[in-house]
Amino acid sequence: MRILIKLLIAIFIISCSKTEDSTQIELITDSYFFQKKIYNMNLYNCSKPVESVNSSYKKTSDSLNFYKFSELTEQDDQIDDCIQTYTQVNELTPLKQELLLGDTYMELSYCNSNVEEDALLATLASYLKYLKDNNVQVWTGISKMENSNFYWINIWESEIYREQFLAEWLNSPNSGKFAKALSSSAVCQNPSTYLFL
Repeated sequence: MRILIKLLIAIFIISCSKTEDSTQIELITDSYFFQKKIYNMNLYNCSKPVESVNSSYKKTSDSLNFYKFSELTEQDDQIDDCIQTYTQVNELTPLKQELLLGDTYMELSYCNSNVEEDALLATLASYLKYLKDNNVQVWTGISKMENSNFYWINIWESEIYREQFLAEWLNSPNSGKFAKALSSSAVCQNPSTYLFL
């Protein structure tokens, strides 16, 4: 009986050691797979300059437009003579969060989706991969969908950088492939651009 128990223990130890050799653990350190944030965005477009806006807002030089991204603050109060846009924005390029600091060149497009949000994000995957692989200096997010509508927000390093990127992008085969894929999923209006200080 003792020999049988020793034999079973030996088989168990051998089988465990073989399992350990074949087990591999892969550590994912790429933040594109996790740690994406959701921001509350308050954007104001005003018909006349407004000087008395909370200092946490960034504003254009003419004081007609203001915005703030916040993980905490929800919808802020209305401001007289201003149109307020409030939405929650899903971050798509978390490695570019530093572009949210300091002066901000924002591109904002209003879009209509022909598909569910998951399918839309799948369509954007090749574009986001291109941005990541080529270290394009843009932070990208899309708002949560409401009645199939959403905002697409890009925050660029600068206006000059955006113009140079777009000139190169439009002459590359990537832009045609992406435009074709996106057009089957969503239609976006021409973007509004703002330089927030």
